[in-house]
Amino acid sequence: MVRETPQSADHGPASRFAPLRTVSAVVVLSSIALIAAAPVPDGVQVLLCIVTIATYFLMSWLRPSGGPFRTFVALLIVFTSTRYMIWRVTETMPSDSILSIVGGVFLLGAETYGYILLLLSTFLSVDVYKRPARPAPVSPAACPTVDILIPSYNEPDDLLEVTLTAALNVNYPAGRVKVYLLDDGGTLGKRNQSDPKKAAAAQARHDHLKEVCARLGAHYLTREKNNHAKAGNINAALQNTDGDLILILDADHVPSTDILTRTVGYFIEDPKLFLVQTPHFFLNPDPLERNLDTFRKMPSENEMFYSVIQRGLDGLNAAFFCGSAALLRRKYIMEIGGIQGETITEDAETALELHAKGYRSAYVDRPMVAGLSPETFSGFIVQRMRWTQGMVQIFLLKNPLLKKGLTLAQRIGYFNSCFYWFFPLARMAFILGPLLYLLFGIQVYIGDLSDFLMYGLPHIVGALMLSSILYGHTRWAFASELYEVIQSIHCSGAILQVLRNPRSPSFAVTPKGENLDENFVSPLARPFYILIGIVCLGQLAGIIRFFFDPVGAGVVSVLLFWNTFHLLLLVSALGVLYERSQQRVFPRFETDRPITLHQPGSAVPGTMTDISITGLGVRVPHSGAKRFAAGDVFQTDARELGATSPAQLHLKVLSVVDEPGSQKLGLSFDIQTPDQWSAVVALMYARSENWKTFRDGRASADNMGTKIAGLIRSSLSHALIHIRSITREVRT
Repeated sequence: MVRETPQSADHGPASRFAPLRTVSAVVVLSSIALIAAAPVPDGVQVLLCIVTIATYFLMSWLRPSGGPFRTFVALLIVFTSTRYMIWRVTETMPSDSILSIVGGVFLLGAETYGYILLLLSTFLSVDVYKRPARPAPVSPAACPTVDILIPSYNEPDDLLEVTLTAALNVNYPAGRVKVYLLDDGGTLGKRNQSDPKKAAAAQARHDHLKEVCARLGAHYLTREKNNHAKAGNINAALQNTDGDLILILDADHVPSTDILTRTVGYFIEDPKLFLVQTPHFFLNPDPLERNLDTFRKMPSENEMFYSVIQRGLDGLNAAFFCGSAALLRRKYIMEIGGIQGETITEDAETALELHAKGYRSAYVDRPMVAGLSPETFSGFIVQRMRWTQGMVQIFLLKNPLLKKGLTLAQRIGYFNSCFYWFFPLARMAFILGPLLYLLFGIQVYIGDLSDFLMYGLPHIVGALMLSSILYGHTRWAFASELYEVIQSIHCSGAILQVLRNPRSPSFAVTPKGENLDENFVSPLARPFYILIGIVCLGQLAGIIRFFFDPVGAGVVSVLLFWNTFHLLLLVSALGVLYERSQQRVFPRFETDRPITLHQPGSAVPGTMTDISITGLGVRVPHSGAKRFAAGDVFQTDARELGATSPAQLHLKVLSVVDEPGSQKLGLSFDIQTPDQWSAVVALMYARSENWKTFRDGRASADNMGTKIAGLIRSSLSHALIHIRSITREVRT
């Protein structure tokens, strides 16, 4: 359900109904638990199972998008899951030995984790908030001053130049916005370090980026030492800038021209607002999307968070700072001493502190930055380990359930945001729990197949249905499981490290702009081979137990079901771990736009098929005997390509592919003036409508069964390529 609430100057639109909603949720859950605990005969339980599953499928066919139907189905799912958990606790826990009790609690703990997340998801996402637009003032004098801060550490120079140029192109009154590059790769400490080669590289970077900023019209800032990573870099810049508002952009997050005009207005309307967060949109595929070829078919992994969960949090005044693509009010940031740095997720920590002081946040669900996902699986894991450890740190060091100043709704919202990141431990428990019995005979579950079908089947089907209702347009079921599995093995150890010493993690920069020159198997694949081997042994042992232990066949059949599913996930993960080559640092964005290219004395009509910051692809029809070749040069007005301002662009043919009735030309921009460079950046990044259209185009829940089946086929086929590659290496 989507609701739009009128603005309230006193309480803010986001939190107006949060107390009533929270109390209602507690009352409803308590009532459901009382009803679900009622004992009934097996015949009634079978009938209840049939009716609930039939209702799920009926609702799936009707597809309620909001209103009471959606709420009814969500509450029915909560009921069946609550009944399942009560049955699990009261009827299925082993007690014959210490090992069985420990194993049973181990598995039940993972299921309890999933049940709590189901409750939190229902509370946060069954009724998401749609924030009305608040455009910035037309009068320049009414517009607050804005500093755009771009922290940088080791990103490629050309990537930084793109982001700086786009930031300088944002629509805002002249003289009311300044752009700063915060260079943490050229600090005084780095330029004077003992290693002469590294010192020379830092000095060269420092000199070059100063020149780039001077040429473009941006301001260059650095500091003496690299203390406190990104948070320290921003805080050092806050001492040398004075804008009323601060727009923070990661070095690879290129803003559209309308990012300020669509966000500043909220600050003017609400003087207690400290944050306007916008989505992170990524132009390139992450390792799963690239290696399984799903980028243009399947919603991105972060869509569930940015399109649903953040909107749900916004309804509780709990939408939080995500590190980039966000506008903050300087006055309130300085009130708490700047960006916080006790944990390595300084963004969420900062928002937590400001919410605790009674200030408000807003979330605007429109992608207005285009960033880069990590290109390699190793880079992906570096990023996710940092997120995992940082959120666990917040849970341990600044537990939101105990934090003074937060509302109950905010406590629940922040608890959900922290608690979710324990999923690696829960996932590993789900994988390893059944193996305790299949391999070693340690009883972890008491019950037969009929019991599981009566209680477990409605719970499983309901959980899948709830995911489809809440997130069907933003997260595919099997994809969600696969993303969790590929992160769990490495992130589980990261969580245990934080549990041992909450202050031990250090900030690790996510690698960006990497080139993959050839296909290769990820160096992080080895633990997956070991786990697959163990699960296969469990599968074999379980099959033997099923035939030779008829008394325990019911339990074995249930555990074999889960073991088979996890084996499918782990083998599918091998497809992600086979890294496919990627030659381009800058991604290409597919399009379909008629254009006209020009040569002396002739005009060449064609269709633009894709564009990047370095060039574009054009399909031109054959015209008599005229054929184009590498080295040919064209001219065109930037407006022909979609720009709003005129600029004469030069394009050189780099490649030619003959097709039936046409030629596919690969063209490179020949940049000769600053105006041409600015026009090219604007072509690629200026229009947020392009990112919104692309994002919305992937958000379709139609034919979900067919799509998931296709994802599984793709995963297994790429896993087979992975296995063949490893086999070839072993043979040679």
